Parts: sequence; structure tokens; C-alpha cells
Amino acid sequence: MTKRILHIGVALLLIYVLLFVQLELIQVVRADTLRDHPQNTREITMVFDAPRGSITTADGETIAETVGVSGTRPRLRQYPYGSLYSHLVGFISAEHGGSGLEQKHNDFLAGNNLEVRIQDKRDLFVDRARTGQLELSVRHDVQLVARAALGRYQGAAVVIDPSSGAVLAMWSSPHFDPNYLSSHDLAAVTNDLVALNSDKDLPLTNRANSYLSEAGAIFTVVTAASAIEAGLSDFVIPQKNAIAAEPPGGPITNRRNETCGGNLTSLLLTNCRTGWATIGSDLGQSELSNRSKSFGLTESVSIDTSSNLRGLLTPDKMGLSAPHVAAGIGVQLSPLHAAHLFATIANNGLRIRPRVVHQIQGHDGSVIREFAPELLGQPITSDTALRLQTMLAANVERGTARALALNDVEVAGMLESGFNDHPHVWAIAIAPVTQPELAIAVLLEGDELSDPQVTETVVARITRSIIEAVLRLPSPNLEGTQ
Repeated sequence: MTKRILHIGVALLLIYVLLFVQLELIQVVRADTLRDHPQNTREITMVFDAPRGSITTADGETIAETVGVSGTRPRLRQYPYGSLYSHLVGFISAEHGGSGLEQKHNDFLAGNNLEVRIQDKRDLFVDRARTGQLELSVRHDVQLVARAALGRYQGAAVVIDPSSGAVLAMWSSPHFDPNYLSSHDLAAVTNDLVALNSDKDLPLTNRANSYLSEAGAIFTVVTAASAIEAGLSDFVIPQKNAIAAEPPGGPITNRRNETCGGNLTSLLLTNCRTGWATIGSDLGQSELSNRSKSFGLTESVSIDTSSNLRGLLTPDKMGLSAPHVAAGIGVQLSPLHAAHLFATIANNGLRIRPRVVHQIQGHDGSVIREFAPELLGQPITSDTALRLQTMLAANVERGTARALALNDVEVAGMLESGFNDHPHVWAIAIAPVTQPELAIAVLLEGDELSDPQVTETVVARITRSIIEAVLRLPSPNLEGTQ
């Protein structure tokens, strides 16, 4: 009997230890992950009626604030510009939690963070409501320009300052009005969310950072970077209109079955798939994969939102051959990743983390935390970056991206379109080329994009209008804002 009791005691002790370890894993090790999970609504719903800090743009516009109201709930979260910042800032709901910066920085905005709650020694002895405020790197004037330029089209636009990584604008369409989702009418909020979630156009999806489209020729700048770094910059490709490639994927052909070849610049100017595929065979899949990783294309690029940003599908996961990957066939990117790639090229090969939050401030405007530019590495040398800038400028001057050209500003960039299962068109640009102030990615998609020449003309016009407007604005760099 005593032996059985001993066995039972040991078993109970083991169960207790396992429970204790599991609780520690949940409450300590996985606490941050669980708190930031998109389906965790508790963090928001617990503070829905409490004071909450404001969110402002780099040029001083308040884009989210809490106001006092009459009724059973004393406060209401409001978004003065409606859908203009909906995907970036997100929303909060009494029953459905939140999204975007509202969720990601809830601890600061709600005053739960210790840095916010205790801003001077008197706060140790007095129970008072303290909230944090977010100041973004996003500029209101640039965000307005991006929205106006895209107009009725479905897609996204991202504008980045290459030297600091500051995201100056991030617009996604279709969109939603967060004021409806933060309403005190909970039944109406539920109905609105059901309608938004069932909409085939996915208005709740931020196309700028969590929506992938085939990159095509856009990815060939990575192939060109690898070729230059590998000493293949003077490599001349024979003229071909098709090449065989290992399955899956099949033969690689040029558009309209054209014959092309030559040096790297010639391949870029003609969007020569067979040429890039030939270089891919020499470089190998490992080199292309490693170069993609060094550019940050195979990982999430954090911009301080709650979205899980996805990089391109790595070659080993795609199951495609190195020639296919080198030509950009089957490779997918989000607009944020494309803009980030070109920002790195514009910044002499220095990769700076994209960021949308500039500062977290206390209730009195004092700086609690500042998000300075963060260097993530140098995937290419400054000489390689300069060579790529020159090639991209030549592409606008006399290549496939001539529609991006401006009279008074030298632009470097690319145009690319796809019309298979998912019709879409890209424009990626750097301007001005000699001293880049912005890197921009514009993606349009939808069934209405039926004619390649027409849609590339449209996306080029949109991109040109954003470049011209932003460069005319006072102090386009974050450091120069007032």
C-alpha cells in the first residue's frame, strides 16, 4: 500500500511540475507572442473605455484620438481622416479587438507600459491615468498624394526615404472606415465586419505589406546584383528567344517570342528572360537564395504594425529552377518589399529597416522611445549599387520603363506586368538618381487590367505624379519636417 501511495505521489508531483512549466511557457516565454497575436482581443477590449493616447503624422496631423462622449461609455475612439490611414493605424473595438498600430502599440497608447505609467517619481505614489502618444514617420501630405494618384484603382503604393528607412506613405485600396468599427453600436460593428470579411475584394487586407504578386522582371535587379558581385558584369549572353530549363517550370521564352541577349544593361533594357535565366544557371540557386535573404526579401520586414509581413517565396519552397528564379518567374513580392529593395540600391547598398513609427511620447510630449534608423546590413557594395542605379536610369531613358521619365528629374526604375491568373502591373522607381530622396513601389491589380500597354501607361502616370508631387513638397525627408 505504501509503495502504491509513493507511486501516486510521484505521479502527482510530475503532473504538477509539467503544469508549472507549461504555465511558465505561456505566461513568460510566449507572453509577447500571445499578446500580439491578431486573434487576441482581450488586450484591446479591456481598455476600450479607458483614456488612450493619440496618433499623429510626422507633419503634425492627428489621425487617431479618443474623445469624451455622453452615454454609458464615456469615451469614443475617432479617426478624423476616415479610411486614409485605416490599414496602417487600424482600429479598436469593444468586442472584436483591434488591428494595425492600435493593436501593436496598445500597451503604450493605453498607458499599460511602465515607461508611460511612470514618467516622474510622483507617479510612484499617485494613481493617475497616463497614456502614450505615437508620432509616425508617415507624412500626411505624402499620404494624400498617394491616395489621390491611385484614385479608383485597386492596389497599393509605398513611398520610402532610402537614407532613413522612414515610410512616408503607405496606401492600400480598397479600404475601410475605422470609425464604423470603433463605434459603440456593437451590433452594427459586427455586421460591418462580417460584410468586410466576406467582400471578395478584401478591403481589410493591407495590399502594401501583406499581399503578394508575381515580381517578374522586378526581381532581375537581384540577379543583376549577384552577377556583378560574382564578377560577371562583363558577361555577354548569346542572342536567344527560348532556352530549356529543368522541370518544374518548363522552357523559358521571351515575351512575343523575341530574340535578345547582350550584357547586363542590355538584358535589363529589353526584359530579356532568356538572358537572365542563362545567368541564373551560372549563379546557381544557392547564390540567388542567399542574395534574396541578404536583401530581406525572404523574411518579414517589420514596420511596427500587427501584420505578419511575408517575404517572397524562397526558391527551395517554390520548387523552381535557378533559371526560372533568376528571370523572376514564380517569384512573389509585396509592394513594401519591392520599395525596400530599391531603397537599398538607392542608399548605396546599405539596407535600413523600414519604419512607420518615429517616436513614442509621454502625455506631455516628452520622448519616451525613439525609433532611429536601423542598419540591417549591406547586401551589395556601393560600387554595385551605383552600377544598378545607372542601369535602372538607362532603363527609364531608353528601355522598357521610358514611361516613367520626367523632364526635370532623373528617374531610375522598372515597369512589369502579368496577365495570367492574377492580372497586375508594377512600377518601381528611385528619384532623383544622383541623390535619391525616395524609393516608390506602385502595384495595380484586378480584372480590369486587360491590356499590357494601357495598364503600364496608367501605372507609370500614377508613379510620375507621386514623384513630382512629393519632390515639390517642402522638406520631403523626415529629418526636415516641422
